[in-house]
Amino acid sequence: MVELSMIPSDLKNPVNRIIETNPNAIKNKSYYGLTTAAIYGPNASGKSNVLIALDEFLFFIKNSTDNKPNDLLKIYNPFKLSRKSLDAPSHFSIDILIENILYTYTIEVFNQIVLKESLVFYPKGIKVKIFERNEQDFYKGNGYEGIFETIKQRTTENQLFLSKAAVENVEILKNVYEYLTSIFVLTTATFHSNEFNKALSKMMFKNVDLWGKQLELSKSLVQKIDTQVVDFVERDGKIKTFHLNADNEKIEFEFEDESSGTQRVIAFIPFVLNRLKGGNVLVVDEFERSLHPEIAQYILKLFNDPEVNTKGAQFIFATHDTTLLSPENKLRRDQINLVEKNEKGETEMFAVSDIKGIREGNYEKWYLEGRLGAVPNIARETFRHELIDYINS
Repeated sequence: MVELSMIPSDLKNPVNRIIETNPNAIKNKSYYGLTTAAIYGPNASGKSNVLIALDEFLFFIKNSTDNKPNDLLKIYNPFKLSRKSLDAPSHFSIDILIENILYTYTIEVFNQIVLKESLVFYPKGIKVKIFERNEQDFYKGNGYEGIFETIKQRTTENQLFLSKAAVENVEILKNVYEYLTSIFVLTTATFHSNEFNKALSKMMFKNVDLWGKQLELSKSLVQKIDTQVVDFVERDGKIKTFHLNADNEKIEFEFEDESSGTQRVIAFIPFVLNRLKGGNVLVVDEFERSLHPEIAQYILKLFNDPEVNTKGAQFIFATHDTTLLSPENKLRRDQINLVEKNEKGETEMFAVSDIKGIREGNYEKWYLEGRLGAVPNIARETFRHELIDYINS
């Protein structure tokens, strides 16, 4: 099992930490979360798989009601290097805070069946069951309000009760559903596709009521980060950018004429601002690709800036960019997660704070030196001699 924790390991350290307090809880229970989490590791270590699993979990929540009887569950994807796991169910669980109350949602799936599903919350700091499910046996908890019997009868074995109840407008479950489906995951296949930049930019211009202010701020930031772009607009379904010529006149360019980095900034920055404004969660794989290190560091600092990130937005990203580990970026030990494969080929994740003897310091230097683990193990000299033999043969 792989677990990504956003809970600070050192509660005495207030840096890059948010606090949510439930005033109705016994002893006014407080919950703590980290603003950002970085995931590092060599190629094929499983970094992307961790984020893909989250993306598929959230996609299943959003779309499970579309499943027809006997449809296979795409979320079920067992580990192929273990015979035992090929016949074992897949387990997913997530903890979230809604209006300062902790919720835990868990599912277990196999092939075409939801084996287990449960939702609990802690309205007064004490665990209360909202509902629980064992295959097609459903159990109503004390925290549940709604047309339970009707919804369970309509929920097929490959659909989620949570999704079904949200569609039926059951408030407590709808709130959880809406929060979970608001988490935005950009996998490599999505974030680095040829169409991402154009599609996201067009979407923002089509929804000016929602994105208008973010677009204005984005134009301001794009002007300040040395892209040479002084403005960008949407016209006839296409994004146009503008540069100044020697006479200080605006000259129009096609969006495709810009570098992939400039396109990425124009498409991505409004979304970053949207997440910060709403206090939402953003998850990105290969975050640094097509972004200059200075721009990547600036985005990271926005989420870690307490005067900017007042809504508790969270940024989770996988990357190879070690400059983000430099002391100037002020990442905590528990914000740096490392992924590597064990001898069985299984992905294991741990934070730097889990490593004994590692205190605050230059994590970039230590990671590159291999002191933190999760770096490629290259048999350099062995291959060098093989190459020499080949060239001289």
